[in-house]
Amino acid sequence: MLGEIRGEVRFKEPLSFHTSLRIGGPADIFVVPQDVDDIRHALKFAEREQLPVSVIGGGNNLLVRDRGVRGVMLRLEGCLGRAEYSGEEALAGAGVSLSALIREAAAVNLGGIECLVGIPATIGGALAMNAGTPDGGIGDFISAVYFLHPDGTLGEFKPSAASFTYRAFHAPVGAVLIGCRLRLTRRPMADIQKELRQRLKQKKSTQPLALASAGCVWKNPAGDVAARLVEKSGLKGKRLNGAEISSKHANFIVNRGGATAADILALMDLTRERVRAQFGVTLEPEIRIVGE
Repeated sequence: MLGEIRGEVRFKEPLSFHTSLRIGGPADIFVVPQDVDDIRHALKFAEREQLPVSVIGGGNNLLVRDRGVRGVMLRLEGCLGRAEYSGEEALAGAGVSLSALIREAAAVNLGGIECLVGIPATIGGALAMNAGTPDGGIGDFISAVYFLHPDGTLGEFKPSAASFTYRAFHAPVGAVLIGCRLRLTRRPMADIQKELRQRLKQKKSTQPLALASAGCVWKNPAGDVAARLVEKSGLKGKRLNGAEISSKHANFIVNRGGATAADILALMDLTRERVRAQFGVTLEPEIRIVGE
């Protein structure tokens, strides 16, 4: 079945090549599908061999442990990479870059999703974690999600209010997200671009975008801000080998070179313990942690 895949199949592929943190051990079987049929072949192979399946988009918001990931990993960035615009809607594949979608929509005078600018994610990755800002998450704009069941059949899911929660999308179990339909708003391109520039300027001034990171590490606890708690705990700028709690934004951990997943996890453990001891708040990870 792997032989029927027209895309790439690699064995023991280092995931440090495919994550924004530049960290991660190898994936046993790493598949870069060319189309939906390739995904079906990979799912059927995994089902026959009783192997777990995991999915990676742009590798953002992801920490892969140093011993890597067992089973089959599908990389959807580059596959399903087209978006179509009709009326005030976009139909986007899971591999479409969120920034490209915002830019392409603006070019045809469609906006409404400006609050998502600057989030480094594919549509699939953004959906999986309901990526967003205090102004809104991608789930606020979704009218339908398309996915493959483990047996390779196609499904459509109409999200309800309960489908998207803070930094989470409750997808059907075992489903591989392949695309979605988004509601947009007709708006002059000049107005959209002006707002995008303002939002990006604010992000660049407050976040360590020039360094390797996985974005915000912690979810904001109810009624508070994770970055404030970490900073008040005295951990802003704390370093362990190549890993550092950013001195620019305390809810980022950056890889200054040579950091391992163990380094990142040790800083996370220290942060969790310090914040709990000082404020009685237990921080929950926003980044996804996978592998052994």
